[in-house]
Amino acid sequence: MKVAIIGSRNIPDPEAVYKLICEKVPINCTEIVSGGAEGVDRLAERYASEHGLPVKIFYPQYEKYGRNATLLRNTEIVKYADHVLAFVHGDHPRGTADTAKKCLEFNRSLKVFNV
Repeated sequence: MKVAIIGSRNIPDPEAVYKLICEKVPINCTEIVSGGAEGVDRLAERYASEHGLPVKIFYPQYEKYGRNATLLRNTEIVKYADHVLAFVHGDHPRGTADTAKKCLEFNRSLKVFNV
């Protein structure tokens, strides 16, 4: 199962969030999917590295798509992943809300954790 781990760029306690990620990634995970941003995305990449899993990173293509690059990147993440875990701090960021909407559109399971 390909698991996308997404969420806030600014998190108050990265180690606590990393511990939660370790608890919430399904045992049948075969690949981690990341958006390549700071914060939760970097913790997802760390998880993959420390657990011997491949990681697929979808970087936003700003030079090609401009301001819409991150939203288009979110679509690619959701289409590629089988399951999405979102770790958010404070109000749900616009990108995370967009990704949640796309999970419904593409019939992907989503779990959201407030951190």
